[in-house]
Amino acid sequence: MDAGENGKRFYLTTPIYYVNALPHLGTAYTTVIADIIARFKRMQGYDALLVTGSDENSQKIVLAAEEAGKDPLKFCDEMVQHYRDAWQMLDIGPYEYVRTTEERHRKLVQFFFQRVRDAGYIYKGEYSGYYCTPCETFYTEKELLEGGLCPKCERATHEVSEEAYFFKLSAFQDYFEELLRPDRKFVIPDFRLNEMRARVEEGLGDVCISRSSLQWGIPLPWDDSHVFYVWVDALLAYVTGSGFDFEHPEKPHYWPAQLNLMAKDIPWFHAIIFPALLRAYSETCEEDARLKLDHVEQMMVHGYWLYGEGKMSKSRGTAISPREVVELVRSDGLRYFFAREVPLGLDGTISLEAIVNRYNYDLGNDLGNLLNRLLTMTDRYFGGVVPETPVYRESDNDLLQTVAQHRDKALEHMERYELSRALEEAFGIVRECNRFIDSRKPWVLGKNPDRAEEFTGAFCALFDAVRTAAILLAPVMPAAMQELWEQIGLQGRLEEVEIGDAAKAYPGGNRVGKAHPLFPRIELNEETTARAAPA
Repeated sequence: MDAGENGKRFYLTTPIYYVNALPHLGTAYTTVIADIIARFKRMQGYDALLVTGSDENSQKIVLAAEEAGKDPLKFCDEMVQHYRDAWQMLDIGPYEYVRTTEERHRKLVQFFFQRVRDAGYIYKGEYSGYYCTPCETFYTEKELLEGGLCPKCERATHEVSEEAYFFKLSAFQDYFEELLRPDRKFVIPDFRLNEMRARVEEGLGDVCISRSSLQWGIPLPWDDSHVFYVWVDALLAYVTGSGFDFEHPEKPHYWPAQLNLMAKDIPWFHAIIFPALLRAYSETCEEDARLKLDHVEQMMVHGYWLYGEGKMSKSRGTAISPREVVELVRSDGLRYFFAREVPLGLDGTISLEAIVNRYNYDLGNDLGNLLNRLLTMTDRYFGGVVPETPVYRESDNDLLQTVAQHRDKALEHMERYELSRALEEAFGIVRECNRFIDSRKPWVLGKNPDRAEEFTGAFCALFDAVRTAAILLAPVMPAAMQELWEQIGLQGRLEEVEIGDAAKAYPGGNRVGKAHPLFPRIELNEETTARAAPA
């Protein structure tokens, strides 16, 4: 894998998902947001690699496979296909998919940790504490909720005591005081960074990296009676997906990632344990710097989607499948809702009613209505062909100036991954166009031959604006915006248009398509609501 002819490379990842159950809207959310950012970067001219995958070396996988009466690997094979199908349905791609049961991953994990041990950062001991199987997480007694419940999922933990190997995380206290400086923006948003800083200031303890009570997993290369703890194994999936090959370090790859995306329950592993492991490993690479692995540049931590009174959860039966929602609002409707509804980092409340309301009002009433009005009037007054040589009047230039302001602000927000605010600006263009039509009343100008020139300028200004909005919205709604692109008479793949071309004018002389609803209105009823209820 190369970084492209221009050398601009961008690498981002989703979490490596547990595949003990089918994907739901919570897992879909992170993947959609990552795909939106990847598409935006590609439209900026970057060679962008998106990596996702499946975390398969866990105790919960074994239990789910046993319940299904299947071999764990066979069970994972089937579940992985469900995830791939879901990502295709949601227009995710292109992407690289990493399975932690793959040979390329196993070899990397064993090579990596052998070096960490050789550097003196791994020792053998005894682990005593509490374990939450659904979260695959160890806890001390003081970390548990009342009644011995897991602080993340609020379910029962069980006490474990077993021989284990530990990583000397405590040796990296000073390292994190530097890495987590507020000005470095290693974790975003800021309040998530502050959470990590507060935990580090309490003092770092060593962490368990192996299980001797399990057989399913990647064996330690120096002690095959242990397998790697699922979390430390899974973190290296990001390196696996980058194309890094320790046997052939001269081969081009994408590491380090520019961005890791994750929910708020797992930044400790990503922002603390993972960078420390990479630092320990890289100390062994002085003789061959090509083997060195720097830490990820930035971690983006988002909130939970809440359904009813709690977090959406597969095991609690409050997980909504994306398929039923997509059948109702298409992938673009769901992708738009994810990006628009809440700022990244905050929790949001999700329901079918909320998704459909966003679809009907923003996409149907605002954008869909604008397109329908514009195409209908172009057909009526210009024979379906956009004029080539407009003469803009003051009001037209005012519209174009307002569009430019919204465009520039939208791009600034996209650069900072502020997707909700970027979409607010993009739809500022749409709303401004609708207001322009209402105030200028083109249907009145069209009946007055003496005002033909004024009429032409108004229409061309509107096509300039709609073209700009389509480019800005393309990373979020790729299928719908491609359809819009073609309806307004433009050729080629919109995803291949440079994002900077949003500032260019619409090329006149093109024949537009016939108006038909891009976002037909959806009426909710008991049947559609029940179809998308939690499984």
